[in-house]
Amino acid sequence: MFLEILAFFVGCLTNIIDYMNDSKIFLKYKLPAELIFFLITLYFFLSNKYISFFGSGLFALGGFFGTIFAPHAIEATIWKSVIYLAIPIFIYHLFNIPLLINELTTKDLTQFIFNVMPIVIGSLILALFEDYMVPEEYSNKKLYDKLFQFVVLLIFLYMLNNHKIFINLTDINKLILNLFTLSWFGNIVSGIFILSSLSHLFTREQ
Repeated sequence: MFLEILAFFVGCLTNIIDYMNDSKIFLKYKLPAELIFFLITLYFFLSNKYISFFGSGLFALGGFFGTIFAPHAIEATIWKSVIYLAIPIFIYHLFNIPLLINELTTKDLTQFIFNVMPIVIGSLILALFEDYMVPEEYSNKKLYDKLFQFVVLLIFLYMLNNHKIFINLTDINKLILNLFTLSWFGNIVSGIFILSSLSHLFTREQ
């Protein structure tokens, strides 16, 4: 449960830091927020080798594809710092795959490849598509988009932990999907709060 709460919190931070960088609000809290985010991310990279492999791979490969398809999304120093941190960790895991999978079952590996990865990759493609469809940082359209994502993620989280479709997921694969989804959910929740409660701080025309 601790990792799940931490994932939700770090998801909230990603969106808050984004608004600090893009909209220049609450700048006096920017450095502490980025430091906390960096330290929590480092904790995820070091606390569990499977979460470390998944998380470092997500940032390393996400940084690579982000540079190609959405360079504006990773231009802030904090995102580049985490990507640069993730790359050597991910490479280390790739060179030590036998040690990494030593304690995993065939079921763990099969589910990771055919269940977890398609969901994660599909989610990231949708996020990229959303970035192109709703490029503005704040607007009613952006708020409605995040409210829609909120409902979808809430339903998915419920199904992931209660529905028979996911009942056969192994513990490690369910943990990875829960952490991934909760971090995204945290991002959406903080986004809804900012868009609905702090819109008076924004000066850009709607």
